Amino acid sequence: MTADDRDVRDGMAADGRDVGAAVATRWPHVRAALIALAIAFALIDGLPLPPPADTPAWERGFVDDVRAVQRVALWPVAWMHPRLRIAQRWALYQAPSDHVWRVWLEARLPDGRWNVVYRTDGADDDGYGAILEHGRVRGPLDIRDTPPEQYALLADWITARVLADMPHVTAARLRMERVQLDTDGAHPSGQFAFVHVRERGVP
Repeated sequence: MTADDRDVRDGMAADGRDVGAAVATRWPHVRAALIALAIAFALIDGLPLPPPADTPAWERGFVDDVRAVQRVALWPVAWMHPRLRIAQRWALYQAPSDHVWRVWLEARLPDGRWNVVYRTDGADDDGYGAILEHGRVRGPLDIRDTPPEQYALLADWITARVLADMPHVTAARLRMERVQLDTDGAHPSGQFAFVHVRERGVP
């Protein structure tokens, strides 16, 4: 082993400089550059371009060119999306869908009739609105095409809560009604989906 090799092993460069001190001095600058680079890639990735199928004809010439530049700029980090499942997309000028869902929570009486315990439009004689309208609970009820994974857990819990609160009922049901929105207001369709029924005495 040469003297130079021993110096490198001991943390000293061949010219006598402390390697550890040099790295410690330069690292803040390197870290700042890496953070700036990550921010730049995130800004490019988050550029709010409409999907190709939803791009109006008058925008396509411009948007297609910007999309091509975006694809080239993100090429160095394109491998991260499928492997790390990270992405950043910004949606500007969001508009709600003209189809929404209305919550129905019901209890079945001994004679077989279903009684509304809570409905989104204000039917709430038993105070379940305080639960279902809470900010931490609204997420599972925010349904687009399919309910979130937590919907089934919430439905199971809230129907069990109804049975516990109302010993005289024989079953509890949570379901969602499709509602059409237009300039005249909300129009219930009478079409229901995502029905969850809990029978008393059935696990």
